[in-house]
Amino acid sequence: LDGGELYGVEVAGTIPFDVITPALDGFGITGGAGYTKTSIKPTLGGVAEDMPDYSKWVANATLFFEKGGFNVRGSMRYRSTFVGEVSGFAANRVRRRAAPETIFDAQIGYDFQEGSALQGLSLYIQGQNLTNEPFVTTNPGDARQVIDYQTYGRRFLAGFSYKF
Repeated sequence: LDGGELYGVEVAGTIPFDVITPALDGFGITGGAGYTKTSIKPTLGGVAEDMPDYSKWVANATLFFEKGGFNVRGSMRYRSTFVGEVSGFAANRVRRRAAPETIFDAQIGYDFQEGSALQGLSLYIQGQNLTNEPFVTTNPGDARQVIDYQTYGRRFLAGFSYKF
């Protein structure tokens, strides 16, 4: 029995913008992209299909500024359509085609510097899924037929850490 195939490639990198000009010291970008090809035969003699939860394309990028204790970053994550396993009517697992999604997050923070009375303390505020991207599944035979449309909202967090 031939179970299936899984292969892919991924590239990633970081570029601090001060290599372009010293005026951009503290600014930069980091990110990556990946391609995955999957094929499985879940039933003997069945047709080949995509492996659940693997997108063909994924990408992420983060623009950042870090200097003098301040840090600001904006991030984007993208994944192309994929076969997802979700709960069906009787709580059984059902495979459905999930729509592609792009999610944006942001964070602002400050790390108290050496010599400060608050040295070691870091504060941050975060926003996740800022565009309120929904999770959508469709009929595998016709992407115009939406089965699930779930919005899980934006999340905002504030926190701190302390290193000693």
